[in-house]
Amino acid sequence: MSRVGQTQWIDIAGASQIIAPGALITDDFQKEITDALRRNSVLDARISYVPATGDFSTYYEQTELNGGEFVDPRAPSAAASQNARVPRTFKMKALTNQVNFGHYDLELAKQQNNFPELKAKDLNDMINGITLTHGKALWRGNDTNLSAPTTLQYRGLCKQITNTFTVADASSIVAAIRAQVAAMVASEKFELLPTAIYIDPIGHYYMEEEERVAANNNTQISSLSKTTIAGIEVRAIMTAAGLIPIIPEPFMESTVNGADATKTDYGIAIVTEPMIEYHYVGRKDAFVFELGTTSDLQMKFIGAKYGAPVAKGASYAHAYGKITRPTLAKIG
Repeated sequence: MSRVGQTQWIDIAGASQIIAPGALITDDFQKEITDALRRNSVLDARISYVPATGDFSTYYEQTELNGGEFVDPRAPSAAASQNARVPRTFKMKALTNQVNFGHYDLELAKQQNNFPELKAKDLNDMINGITLTHGKALWRGNDTNLSAPTTLQYRGLCKQITNTFTVADASSIVAAIRAQVAAMVASEKFELLPTAIYIDPIGHYYMEEEERVAANNNTQISSLSKTTIAGIEVRAIMTAAGLIPIIPEPFMESTVNGADATKTDYGIAIVTEPMIEYHYVGRKDAFVFELGTTSDLQMKFIGAKYGAPVAKGASYAHAYGKITRPTLAKIG
């Protein structure tokens, strides 16, 4: 609707479907636009949104718990100790989108009464374009440093999480998940209870195929499920941290395997969701600004979203892995 197409003269007979006595039927169309486009990530609905503390949002992380010694009960003494508390900081980022409505196009559409809701849909989709980019970048944002940014994008969680693991082509996906969770729960230093497993949908397919032919699938995954958000129930896996939901996430990283081009490394993340936050500036969702009409008689709207995600405890509270399996082409 932002510009006028080139006008052409045509023969009405060429535009008609039926020409008959009492009938002149021209092409018509449904007033609804088919739209099954994805607009956000699954993760975004499950993490905490908190106000940023500044242009660089800062929090403190305690990394040690010192002190505590056995002594002679008849001669008790104590040595002073101090616990390490480390400041963590990360830069806020910005996303924008814009849509322009030409005055002539709006008036013509109003006169024809075609797609009367289209202006509202275009405004909504302007915001959806921001949330789609945001959802992808939560996992795959290409910045390389939280506190000294090198790009305008987020530093994605796939890059923030430094506790990593791999699942080779011949290895069990379920066994790798259970082993990684067990290693986290077994920590004497940190009290860890992962809450969710996000996995590339194709990696999820290979995991279910693995379990389909397994003799003990009923106790590990097949008959187990858990509700993630209202009305959505997914498979779950029994681990040392209890029953953890396995959530297919289309925005996980998937890259061609470096050793075999016929295979792909599908991403999987074991996360402690209460320790993943999005720090926002101003408001949780996007701002919408109307710039008004100018000399070109266009109505202009701009959307803007400010903030950045952070995985607290990136080296211990979460784990990120790659599942190597034969490439299965994605649709779209």
